[in-house]
Amino acid sequence: MDVEEFEEFRQWTRNKSEHTRSGYRSSLRRFCEFHDMNPRELVLEARNHEPEDPETAHLEENPADRRLVEWFQELTGGDGEGGEGVSRASAVNYWRHIRSFYENFGVHIKEETPKAGRRNRRSELDVEDVEKMADAAPSLRDRAMIWVGFQGGMNPSEVCGLDVGDVMGGLERGECPVSIEKTRGKTKIDHHTWIHREAIDALKAYLRDRKRKEGELDPGDPLFVKRSVRKGDRRATPTIVRKVMRGIRDSVGEDIEKVSDRLDQQTNPLAFKFLRRAFGIACDNADVPTKYKDYWLGHAPPYNGAYQGLTKKKQREKYRQLAPEINPSPTQPGADERLLESVEEVVEEKFGEVGAERVMPEVKNRLEKLDSRISKVEEQKTRIEELEEEVEEFREWKEEMEKHDKRLDRYGEEFREMKRSGHLEDTS
Repeated sequence: MDVEEFEEFRQWTRNKSEHTRSGYRSSLRRFCEFHDMNPRELVLEARNHEPEDPETAHLEENPADRRLVEWFQELTGGDGEGGEGVSRASAVNYWRHIRSFYENFGVHIKEETPKAGRRNRRSELDVEDVEKMADAAPSLRDRAMIWVGFQGGMNPSEVCGLDVGDVMGGLERGECPVSIEKTRGKTKIDHHTWIHREAIDALKAYLRDRKRKEGELDPGDPLFVKRSVRKGDRRATPTIVRKVMRGIRDSVGEDIEKVSDRLDQQTNPLAFKFLRRAFGIACDNADVPTKYKDYWLGHAPPYNGAYQGLTKKKQREKYRQLAPEINPSPTQPGADERLLESVEEVVEEKFGEVGAERVMPEVKNRLEKLDSRISKVEEQKTRIEELEEEVEEFREWKEEMEKHDKRLDRYGEEFREMKRSGHLEDTS
């Protein structure tokens, strides 16, 4: 069965990567063929299900739950392995796909996701994984939070606690890296941490967008704010961060090999805390001395007293040593230069040394213009995604208002009927 022919599949996989779409397509095809039903029939069956007794509807099994359990038992042979020759871990992965399919159309799966039969393991992410997560972020704010959290070794509370003034000076002076002074909530340690090029660029894009919407920002304003605030504090919260990271998991979790078989764990393997852990691993890979790493992470000082001799100059030098481990390879120091050197070798081979001297300035100029265009396209794409979100919120509000109007019309009709029938006295 070609499930891609159905609009239900296209809606379900909208904005998903090709890798994720492929996995979803395979799982849904298996599920449909097992039950001899197409995607539309499955959704209509589950949504139109009427319980035998409305009072005990919450206790009855939805057809979607029943079909999912039957399929899982067939995949695993009923008691672990066997069936279609699929491992339990793979079967659990398929289960998650079909649960996502149903829930995309408002069908809640009551059955708990089966366990894959192994303990949770901690994620050990690297910069390439973080790049995939940041690229999947639905907004400029979320992208900046991910890079700042990773490159600064921060947890959600620390990122949400930052103010505009904590980074404004360094950004305006064009510094790289930028120093951030903060207090680690767990240890109450006042310390510095840093952010490098990728986080700096993401922050600049996010703050430009905020200035366009809000005007000039004050140093005391929260650095990361909620998207829409009707009342109360505008500052983003750890709860929002956790929600964002769950969305990142659902969007690109299957594209990150280190966690693709653990997406059913109770703990999100792409939770924000693993960005902080990834920062510590990056420090070790770059041979950054432990005392610098511990200080940036806000760990309690050594047994023999406070951190000694960690001047900002020394910290900056050590943090620059870390740069290749925390920036994606295209922005690592020397990567652009190596690319240009390769281009120059090709040009020189074709046009000779003199010709290369004439051609290369134009090549560099065109590459810079192309890079600028790509940046603008990425910003426009992010803005479009934000507008789509605003349109969806407006659509939901409009639907709610239409329901409200219908209720008012119904009440009005009932009122007029009561008045006509004499059940309501005319007090005018």
